[in-house]
Amino acid sequence: MAVSVIFTIIYLALLGLCLFIGWKRHWVRSALSFVTAALSFAGAYFLTRQFVSLRGEAVSNVLKEELLELMNLRNEFTVRETAMLNVSAFIVDIILGMVMFWILFLLLWLAANIIKRVLVKLITKKKYSELAPFKDIRPLGAAIKLASFLLVSMVFIYPLGAVSDILCSAADNCGRRLPASVITNPISRIYGGIGRGLFDSLTETGLDGDFKNSEEIERGAEIVISLRDFSDGGDEEGEAIERICGSFRSSYLLTDFTSELVANAANSWKNGASYMYNTVDIPKGRNGELVNGVLTVLSEWRRENLLNDIDTALNTYDLLKSQGVTKIDDGKVLLKALEREEFTESLFLELSQNGDFIELIPKVMRFGIGSAMDAMKLDYDDEYTVEFDAKALDKNDWKKEARAFSTLLRRMNMIKELTDGHIDLDDFDIEELMEDFDELKDSRLLSNILVNGLIQVVINAPQLAQKIPGL
Repeated sequence: MAVSVIFTIIYLALLGLCLFIGWKRHWVRSALSFVTAALSFAGAYFLTRQFVSLRGEAVSNVLKEELLELMNLRNEFTVRETAMLNVSAFIVDIILGMVMFWILFLLLWLAANIIKRVLVKLITKKKYSELAPFKDIRPLGAAIKLASFLLVSMVFIYPLGAVSDILCSAADNCGRRLPASVITNPISRIYGGIGRGLFDSLTETGLDGDFKNSEEIERGAEIVISLRDFSDGGDEEGEAIERICGSFRSSYLLTDFTSELVANAANSWKNGASYMYNTVDIPKGRNGELVNGVLTVLSEWRRENLLNDIDTALNTYDLLKSQGVTKIDDGKVLLKALEREEFTESLFLELSQNGDFIELIPKVMRFGIGSAMDAMKLDYDDEYTVEFDAKALDKNDWKKEARAFSTLLRRMNMIKELTDGHIDLDDFDIEELMEDFDELKDSRLLSNILVNGLIQVVINAPQLAQKIPGL
């Protein structure tokens, strides 16, 4: 807030000074100053556009290498780096466009002022400060000086105006209001529309793709704001997820860059390497196998996968979070959640609608049944539970399979409770248990798993019987 106030004071002070000078100075001199500024603006704009369009790829490659090293974005498990080159070119064009425009304008303005004074001396035989060929009209001089001030101030304030317009538009699209700052300052907002257009024009990238730099930045701001809404738990209607997906689909650079970043990170973490100075300790056992399955899917992400998968990934995360599964080692919490039919049905339907994540369903089922057997302290051979063609089932099939899967896990947990002495043998309803098992045989997926699971129970029957109190 303090910065905004200081900015406003300085701006108004300079504006008042220019109006005062325009009122005191002869209007012809003010007009020549305006012409000088306008020609310098046009020349700087043209030369900057040429400079940016002719930038060498070597500059972008150097920046890419620096970014990769600075942010720890490369290791032996890096999948690809093509999007990083595009991002570095994007950054280079923006920096070159802004800096060169300022430098060229100042140089041309200085040169034009020198030439102006020399020409006035040669033509009128008078000093520039003495030039007054026509009757002075003070209001006209002040008006011309105001035009000069607006033109020159646009040269230096246009990036702030562009940022103001971009961030305020992103916040509006997300139903948010930005806190009072120099970004939301009325002066910044006034320079917003024209400043944004000038920013896009001066920093236009030579990359393939029909997009504007400011729009890419706006989409990124929308994603950041929406992710914050989503992570704070304020997205009950799914609006944040919808905005995130829409922003990614409207973006050109962000989708490619994000998919590359996720793929590289997932492949690195799966192989125990550090990425962006972070490592992931993958749990041992079945929970770790499930995490590795997720990382394998993510390590194959490209732009097309991201566009198809982002909503599934966020919805799945939201589902897991609703059950208290927030960390990769929350295997016991996930196993308990899978016993709930409503959760399992929602999870299976969400994953089954996606061509990439559908392959995780067999892994989830292996995790659930294997973990349940482990909890019962029974030996279990994963080879008995073969994976299946998950894409062969429709929505109704998945609802039925989810219900059967949750039922099986609940019954296995009930047997565990019996063996642990938490349920009396007299209270154990064996008929209800057998009815559930009888229904499971109609499951397209669990019939095979059930048979092999029963084989394991038979194999471990002596061990199991010893654990049941009263036998």
